[in-house]
Amino acid sequence: MVVMENYFKNLRAKIGHDEIIMSGVAGILFNEDRTAVLLQKRSDSSQDVWGIPGGMIPLNDTNSSAIIREFKEEMNLDVKPVSLWGVQSDFHIEFPSGDKAQIIGTLLEVEKIGGDLEVDGDETIEAEFVPLDPVPTMYNSQHQYWIDQVAAGNRGFFKN
Repeated sequence: MVVMENYFKNLRAKIGHDEIIMSGVAGILFNEDRTAVLLQKRSDSSQDVWGIPGGMIPLNDTNSSAIIREFKEEMNLDVKPVSLWGVQSDFHIEFPSGDKAQIIGTLLEVEKIGGDLEVDGDETIEAEFVPLDPVPTMYNSQHQYWIDQVAAGNRGFFKN
């Protein structure tokens, strides 16, 4: 999203690589019997690990509209947020650019309301329903914590 890219580009021009707080959202979409969730393999990470669909929340946006947009853009799915799974506020990351951030991440459960699964081939290179048993290996510690909570049925978690 150009608005978000410009916002962070302008911010980084002023503060350099110093750590900032960013807000992100991810969405859990279960299969019918709730034994698997839709996960993605991303172009910016190892292809041997999974990620939960989602992304950063642009300035003046909301969790709900951001997760709806991410599912549509990356996987051609129309979803609606149906509940909150949890929030994690202790995740710190250094991006390949050297930029540092603390990500306040919100995990929502979403329901599919339309569309056919088709990855964009840009950010998402593969997507499929992955069983929760055994718990899949994720591409970073935040997503690993989240999928562990989902697999254990720990709805309403808060980690800081």
